[in-house]
Amino acid sequence: MKEYSLALSPARAAAGTVTFVVRNAGSLAHALVVAGPGVSDAHTSTISPGGQARLKVTLQAGSYELWCPIDKHKELGMDTHLQAGGNSPSSPGPSSPAATSTSTGQ
Repeated sequence: MKEYSLALSPARAAAGTVTFVVRNAGSLAHALVVAGPGVSDAHTSTISPGGQARLKVTLQAGSYELWCPIDKHKELGMDTHLQAGGNSPSSPGPSSPAATSTSTGQ
């Protein structure tokens, strides 16, 4: 995460339990919300600049939206999507980091 972008590495994941490692490389506080099939209230607490949080979510096959809920960060570009599906070589397996988010501020 950083002003005002949110990047996933990779942007696909296998269905199952995934742990998001969220890094704030910015100068402002950020947080992460994940919503999609079967997931409606998954979020980190506020992450201070330079901080990190982990968020464990059980994903079903489908599309998930991820965004920063602080102020108008989502509207400013901190919004992305993750596709979850079957196991593939490019998809992390259950309990592996599916997203690394580095935030640089606002």
